[in-house]
Amino acid sequence: MVGKNESHDPGVVGPVSEAFAPVFSRLAFLDDQEPREAALQLAVDRALLEAATLPILRIYRWMGACVTIGYFQQMAEAEAAHPSLSVVRRWTGGGTVEHGKDAPYSLIVPKCEAFAAVRPGESYRMLHGILASVLRGLLPGVTTAEEDAPRVSGACFANPVKDDLLVGDCKVAGAGQRRTRKGLLHQGSIQVGSPYFTQAKEFAARLSHSVEVIPLPAGVLERAREIAVGTG
Repeated sequence: MVGKNESHDPGVVGPVSEAFAPVFSRLAFLDDQEPREAALQLAVDRALLEAATLPILRIYRWMGACVTIGYFQQMAEAEAAHPSLSVVRRWTGGGTVEHGKDAPYSLIVPKCEAFAAVRPGESYRMLHGILASVLRGLLPGVTTAEEDAPRVSGACFANPVKDDLLVGDCKVAGAGQRRTRKGLLHQGSIQVGSPYFTQAKEFAARLSHSVEVIPLPAGVLERAREIAVGTG
């Protein structure tokens, strides 16, 4: 549970009592509850990365069932495999993910943050280690994968990689990353049978001792629409 708000400001998430090493000195928490189509939701992450001045943990909801593919995957192949669903390419890597019942989240880290320069494998390990500690109350048997599993398909959740989250042999959380001159974008999916990440505030409080709840910044949605239609 998230600790008591010591400042009595409803826009600030209080610290948790359990000791841990925070990743960030400050963090913005964005509970973006408006469901949107996949292309626009992914574009919001890119628009936030363009403008962010401090790290942002964003949770959001899909408008309906959809599929996203990694940046280097083949669109035609994914569309053929999912003819009844909208297929959208992510800006980050990884495999094919079916969405609708998963809980998505994104972490936007501007270049000015030291964490943006942490190597991909190490940053993935750190973030998923913290995420696992949060999810253990919901999934007592959750562990991190010790190594990449043999590749069996292009489906992300059929191919656990090192530091993905597992319950038994079943992958329950994975993510893709991308680094640009603006910073780091980490896009994750948690498969717990719910479209909402109910432990998100606790995750935020473990990432930083200083967390501020923010609304979607002005202009981000307009910029995201430009990106989604390919004009930006």
